[in-house]
Amino acid sequence: MNKNLLIAGLLLFSAACFAQVKGTVRFDTSVKHQRITGFGAFVCSPQFTYNHMSSTEINKVWGTSSTLGCNIMRLYIPIGKGPWGQSMQTAKDAKKKGLIVFASPWGQPAEWKTNGTSNAKNSDGTLGYLQKENWPDYAQYLEDYVQYMRQNGVELDAISIQNEPDWQASYAGCMWSASDIAEFVKTYGRSISCKIMAPETLAVSDAYANALNNTDVIDCFDIYGGHQYGGIQSAYKNLGKKGKEIWMTEYLINWNEIENTTRNFDFTKEFFNFFRAINTCMLGDFNAWIHYAAKRYYDLLGDGTNGAGRSGAITKRGYIMAHFAKFATGMTRIDADLGGMEGSAYLSQTGDTVVAVMANPTDNATEMTFDLPFYTLDGELRTTGKSQSFKKTTLTQETESCRPVVAIAAQSVVTVQFVKSRDRQ
Repeated sequence: MNKNLLIAGLLLFSAACFAQVKGTVRFDTSVKHQRITGFGAFVCSPQFTYNHMSSTEINKVWGTSSTLGCNIMRLYIPIGKGPWGQSMQTAKDAKKKGLIVFASPWGQPAEWKTNGTSNAKNSDGTLGYLQKENWPDYAQYLEDYVQYMRQNGVELDAISIQNEPDWQASYAGCMWSASDIAEFVKTYGRSISCKIMAPETLAVSDAYANALNNTDVIDCFDIYGGHQYGGIQSAYKNLGKKGKEIWMTEYLINWNEIENTTRNFDFTKEFFNFFRAINTCMLGDFNAWIHYAAKRYYDLLGDGTNGAGRSGAITKRGYIMAHFAKFATGMTRIDADLGGMEGSAYLSQTGDTVVAVMANPTDNATEMTFDLPFYTLDGELRTTGKSQSFKKTTLTQETESCRPVVAIAAQSVVTVQFVKSRDRQ
């Protein structure tokens, strides 16, 4: 046999196989899960080593007209009342945009702590807890902050009891056991004139969720908040069944810290991990997902270092956030078979729009058929990959279809949206 002909034949066969990667997405609108309240980030504050964000940068991240479409902003509550006004203008602007704004305290005045400092752990290893005789003072402190913001035109949508009460931080923080934070919420939660968030632990742990699920505690708070760093257990879902919203309120992936290196951003290492972090919480029935700082090299906007582009430029992580924030906010997650792809699916409150947010981490483009619960003429595809950033493609059908076909690029995160033209029997 002619070897050249054999090689040519194999190449043609390989190309044909590559071109014929296909799949089918099927939406099951009969199985509904959580309603998505939204997505957001912590707004960089002067208390941290990275600077406060400019109005231009804030307008890229938050608001319906922004590029990323985030609708939740997390504020830092400074220790002591003196610096409370530092983020006031930002908070006012956020409310003008119609954003959901909540605030989290890191530490308390040193004289209220068992270790005599605002840190969760002193250099000698001494841990700092809030002295019980100062619990009433702390409850009033939180209420004073709510009132201060209100008197200046900012109505907080929620206030947290404590940032990471289970983390022995060498910086501002405070240790709380699960039973203590539940007791504080039970005793003082309704004395604070704002929705209460608890416990904002480093991990979404069963111990704290179970403590808050007691009958004499459950009605004294409104939002269960937790961080994704320490893993996600399952008891929080019992709170969701009792009407509590479940929010993931802080997460970041700092590859330099994890690897103890100073390398730049690596698409193949970080891109899909960030997508999976958000998607894991969506599949886990969380109502909201909030990143840590909005601007840093590992955040939604870069700071000009570590391969994140110029300072204030939207990063690939920011565009991944946009896939969810722009299309899933306000919708209800539904069951779906995504044809072997990773992702999650959503249905509008009116039932006339379906959305799939998916990742294709393979090197193969895929021809995906979308088996819809209705007929459609209009759709939209958004694609983010190495060379594309939230690229829009209009999916207009020449004739009504309930099984439109969409090409999904290799190595990409995509959002596909279809709008109903008429019912499908």
